[in-house]
Amino acid sequence: MIKMQELLKTTKLETLPVDIQSNLNDLHKKINSIRTLYGKPMIVSSGYRTIEQHKEIYRKYNKLNPPMGSRHLTGQAVDIADSNQLLQKWCLLNVRELESIGLWCEAFSATPNWVHFQTTPPASGRRFFLP
Repeated sequence: MIKMQELLKTTKLETLPVDIQSNLNDLHKKINSIRTLYGKPMIVSSGYRTIEQHKEIYRKYNKLNPPMGSRHLTGQAVDIADSNQLLQKWCLLNVRELESIGLWCEAFSATPNWVHFQTTPPASGRRFFLP
């Protein structure tokens, strides 16, 4: 199972605002539901991010204007490493499970080596959406 600290990295849950703690608890429950159904280990490549961590990630790619609406900033998103696209394939075959659990994914064309899950629907409402 995925541990809460994997979503937090170096941040301590109790230091965060109550709404973000609540979001992270919801995300933790939902991503572990996926982990149980998927039946294979899942490695968190990015979970909750402070604004500083978020900016640093984008600086590495020379992007000076990171998306400030990222659900990672509110504890509502997690990226799972998926270099062989097996989790992506599983998601496409198990859309009903994503729907029942309440998770949305960025389109896999935008996430070639990971799966971005989030607990809130995008503006488009689509289960698989372009960032």
